[in-house]
Amino acid sequence: MSNAISLNGRLAARWARRAVDRLRKERTEIDELNVFPVPDGDTGTNMYHTLRAAYLAVEELTGPVTLPHVVAALAAGAGRGARGNSGLILAVALQGVADALAGVTVATADAMATALEAASDRARSAVARPVDGTMLTVLDAMAVEARERADDGADLLEVIEAVRERSRSALRETTGQLTVLREAEVVDAGSTGIVELFDLLYATVTGRTPQDSMLAEVARAPKVIHEATADELEIVAILATVPADALADELDRLGGTSIVINAAKVHVHVADETTAATVIDRLGEYGIARLDMEDLRMHEEEGETKLIALVKGTGLLMHTALNGATALTPEVGDLFVTMSELVAAEDREVIVIPSSTSALKSLAGLHAHVVRSRNVGTLLSALAVYDPFAPAAEIFADMTEAAAGTRVGTIYSADQLASDPPTGMLPIIGEDGAGHPAQFYRVFIEGRAKTQSTELRTLVEKLADRLLGAGGELLTVVHGPDCAPEVLDHLRDWIQKSHGTVHFQDLEARDPGVLVIMGVE
Repeated sequence: MSNAISLNGRLAARWARRAVDRLRKERTEIDELNVFPVPDGDTGTNMYHTLRAAYLAVEELTGPVTLPHVVAALAAGAGRGARGNSGLILAVALQGVADALAGVTVATADAMATALEAASDRARSAVARPVDGTMLTVLDAMAVEARERADDGADLLEVIEAVRERSRSALRETTGQLTVLREAEVVDAGSTGIVELFDLLYATVTGRTPQDSMLAEVARAPKVIHEATADELEIVAILATVPADALADELDRLGGTSIVINAAKVHVHVADETTAATVIDRLGEYGIARLDMEDLRMHEEEGETKLIALVKGTGLLMHTALNGATALTPEVGDLFVTMSELVAAEDREVIVIPSSTSALKSLAGLHAHVVRSRNVGTLLSALAVYDPFAPAAEIFADMTEAAAGTRVGTIYSADQLASDPPTGMLPIIGEDGAGHPAQFYRVFIEGRAKTQSTELRTLVEKLADRLLGAGGELLTVVHGPDCAPEVLDHLRDWIQKSHGTVHFQDLEARDPGVLVIMGVE
């Protein structure tokens, strides 16, 4: 190996910093190449945000920084902040590099080849249905070139130079490997990002500034764009536990496409909200720590603020995610630590809506705009007025006002009262010393017990009537799996007869901890 050329922790950290800056400048051009797997025009942006999250983890390192420390931090940060299909594949590849370089303080030609092989293998194994003409193909070509050169006795510089050239030729080849790229007469967008990142590694290690930018050669508007299907949705979930190996096949059978799984992080596309609900319910069996969703038809730019909603139940997670929020389950992990990491990773102001008093209290001291939302009803009211493109202070004030102006009532079952009673409630004991009968229900309004009955149909009427007594235009009913459909049908009919001008909206929480929650605004 040439003594003049090496790759250590300091150079790896410098590469990461420069890579973030490079993708920030080039992401729009890479976005414009994006026609596969769907033409949502965000590949460059997703890779930028993923790499930015990776470098933020490097910035947190203290003391002497070794190569294993840097690449491990890059992989961990990318894994946490990966966005979209391309971002998750990049994160998986970085994890492969990190695992291969564990214990390697200064990279050799053989170590570089092993790292690229691990990156390629991990990326391909993470994708449920690998396709040629993508990032996977280019990573494969780079790994094969690196191994052949290293086995032939090349030094590190020679390996890097050869891999750089092979990555470029592999990128050009993607146009002919995938029909949608051939019809659009473009190269693969994600592969372009990979080539640019390796080009920058070459420049960082050698100290040379390449004069022949690959992006300048390949950047062009696609001639043919196949639009996303009518209701194509992207789901990105971080699970509470690492799923079984069979999950990818299960998601495929449920109608998922573009499936990428990296440990506890899952990326999948679905055709519509019905399929999304089925997929999310399956993911919910592992516990969902975080859920992000995007309508791939919208092509919306990032707003001025980032919204985070704290909710439980796959139905509420899906509803808040579809309405522009990153949805978190507050009981998974250390909430304040998780929130602090999310806020630090954003380069825009963050608004948070909790759905319980306990979650609200736990966010004290968080460097974000925290709406004083104390339950699911107030959260939904605040969510309904959120506008990501409005100034942060203005929309935060609107959301706070909406939450404060919502009257909320909750109906608990006997089982809920026995196992998880509202704060401050004393159990009711009958004359014979027994607890609640099996079909006992109690109403709480703003945390105070109001009435009780063994008939749920009667209680939903009474609660709705009481909440609407002070006026209101919208009644939102959030219900769990133990609220029978006929109860909701009865309430809907009763609202039409008794409060004909009130709009009725019902949401399925898909949370066994919820029976009925009503909000009036």
